Amino acid sequence: MSQSPNSEHSANLVYESEIRFGPAYCKLELDGHILAGRLFGQKLKWSPCSRYLALEEWLTIDYARGPRTRLFLIDLEENTYSEFKTIENGFVRDAHINSITVRYVKEFPATGRGIEAEVKISRISNWCKLGL
Repeated sequence: MSQSPNSEHSANLVYESEIRFGPAYCKLELDGHILAGRLFGQKLKWSPCSRYLALEEWLTIDYARGPRTRLFLIDLEENTYSEFKTIENGFVRDAHINSITVRYVKEFPATGRGIEAEVKISRISNWCKLGL
């Protein structure tokens, strides 16, 4: 269980299963409610202000088709989420978030490459209702 820095929210990554020869994937329990229909990696990151929660969303658990992931950002103040661009054959690593930007690394294990990405939160336009 992970508490937000201001202790107003809690997030728990509930173990679901594992990919063959790969990492585990989880469901997200946020403030006591399971976020249905989505799977996530094993790490989450709170913003220091507790407004945002960043996770790695898994788009497939099919060993032959994956990995396919993306950054999933939740705005707890607005009860919304944003789905970032899909990372084909890669993972989201080292997410860092504050009230201005989200930074993360797109890691590609097959090539050993990592590409840094940074997005200004004010430029995110694809917010959707979270529905918890």
